Amino acid sequence: MNLEELKQYESEDAAPHAGNMIEGYRSIGYSLETAISDIIDNSIAAEAKNIWLDFQWKGADTTLTITDDGIGMSLKQLVIAMQPASKNPLLDRDVNDLGRFGLGLKTGSFSQCRILTVATKKLNKSIVYRSWNMDYVHQAGWKLLTWLNDEQLIDRLRTLKRGTTVIWQDIDHLVKGTSVENEEQLANFLGQIKQVEKHLSMVFHLFIENRKLSIWINNNKISAWDPYFKKNNATSISVKHNLRNNITSQAYVLPHHSQLSREDFERGSWIKGWNAHQGFYIYRNNRMIIAGDWLGMYKQEEHSKLSRILVNIPNTAALDSEWQLDIKKSTIQVPHDIRKELKQIADNSRKEAVEVYRQIGKIKRSRTAKEDIPVWAPHKRKGRRCYQINRDHPIIKAFITEQGGNKAKLNRFFHLIEETLPLAMIIVNESEYQDMQQLPFEDKSVADLVTMITELYQTFINTGLSHEESILEILRTEPFNHYPELTENIQNGN
Repeated sequence: MNLEELKQYESEDAAPHAGNMIEGYRSIGYSLETAISDIIDNSIAAEAKNIWLDFQWKGADTTLTITDDGIGMSLKQLVIAMQPASKNPLLDRDVNDLGRFGLGLKTGSFSQCRILTVATKKLNKSIVYRSWNMDYVHQAGWKLLTWLNDEQLIDRLRTLKRGTTVIWQDIDHLVKGTSVENEEQLANFLGQIKQVEKHLSMVFHLFIENRKLSIWINNNKISAWDPYFKKNNATSISVKHNLRNNITSQAYVLPHHSQLSREDFERGSWIKGWNAHQGFYIYRNNRMIIAGDWLGMYKQEEHSKLSRILVNIPNTAALDSEWQLDIKKSTIQVPHDIRKELKQIADNSRKEAVEVYRQIGKIKRSRTAKEDIPVWAPHKRKGRRCYQINRDHPIIKAFITEQGGNKAKLNRFFHLIEETLPLAMIIVNESEYQDMQQLPFEDKSVADLVTMITELYQTFINTGLSHEESILEILRTEPFNHYPELTENIQNGN
């Protein structure tokens, strides 16, 4: 219907209640670290080279300021920036602009505090400021206040030629009900700040590595977290894949932890741990959005934890819409054609990651000349190729021993499985689906394998083998010969 035709119909004003709407912004789902990241996005868009996070513990009166040395804003620009949804997400942004909806400053801040003040100055101009007070908004509506109750909060901004300071007060979700004297509450607050530090060093690591940005927390400069160990000679780096619309991808297979120092191994696990950090790392204009996820293509498994794949997309409005970037810039939906290409890249990277473990296993098993112990052993009967369950496999042998007088019954059970093994069907399927072949227990819980390894280790120890001999026997026993890394805890005596 033509818009002009709609004007003939009666209409009513149904604007949302300001106080209720601003309270709704608080429930979008920001954490402290993701909210601060949204503020930093604005600083990067303002061409900042340095960003300072400052806080002074005062219990419930604790304040947090985020100051940058960017280009600053005029009073008119500041008022626009303080408006919710100040920018159209359908319009293209400047190449350095990491925003999308014009909501990040407000929604991120409202999620953490009830009083948001922004002070700013352009080069050779005076400082101007405006403030949102949520309690005041409930009474007066969308009214910005010219209010700053503590001049010390902009001391750092005064030392800069230009820049902006975002001030959070009444940080109720973090410090409400706390007291200055309570050491446990202080420790919890400092733990939250440490989490912020690790998150920022991860999300903005490409900016920090390329020396385009420095971030300071209470005057302590944070370092970048490199998910890919690019400086380690043992890291395998694929060629860069150029997908469509300047979308790029590059796969990394990290070194086995036996080739890492203890410090590097701990850094590799970072926030979520080695297993949870595997997968795709999605960036929007070099700003990390997803920090390790297989995007529903695979499960996160022990054997693939060394595979990490960088995907970088530009910050165009068309791609934001296509990838369905959310307000918090924390979730995306990968377009179907890109997903197919990323699946192929991931298949190759995961296979290479498995080979790293296999090679480690070969190195360890080279200390013994014995052959591997399979679960199924080939043999011929009347000229026909057959397979039988290997009764000498340590786990099967122990199981038979535990059954005592039921040995004959067990043998009949084994014969039933052996005689009905669908060998022809297996041969056809293996040939037809070679690219889908899996290792034993590949899609099963690692905990189950660890339990089996631990029990087998104890069995070997009980038979009189030494610790070293028991480990070597495990490393040549199927299926554990595919997962040599799982013996590390036993080797370390854990």
